Amino acid sequence: MIYLDLFLTFLKLGAFTFGGGAAMMPFVQAEAVEKWGFTNSEIIDFVAISESTPGPFAVNIATYVGAEKGGVLGAVCATLGLVLPSFIIILIIARCYEKFKTNKIVAGAMNGLRPTSVGLIAAATVAI
Repeated sequence: MIYLDLFLTFLKLGAFTFGGGAAMMPFVQAEAVEKWGFTNSEIIDFVAISESTPGPFAVNIATYVGAEKGGVLGAVCATLGLVLPSFIIILIIARCYEKFKTNKIVAGAMNGLRPTSVGLIAAATVAI
């Protein structure tokens, strides 16, 4: 039951939280304290460890909370729940793009995005 609970909780967070890991932290804290009995001190440890490990913070915190509550399978369930909504949305967008990529408006928008993307990458490189 804990595995389904981890999966569904992080599925909800992945589907409805925008802004990355920092934006979802209040929800993770509320769920972790109310549902799974973690203390605020443990939540601070989760954040510290998740920030210090490589990879996206949101994925790290989901994996860590899942591992603490349900071991390796708990980590897999929590992480899968978090990333599944984004994965499905990207698949839908890719499928829609395949159908509309010959449309003049869509093709024009994509042609305009290419130099914009190069400019943003160049600006980030120069800023470093």
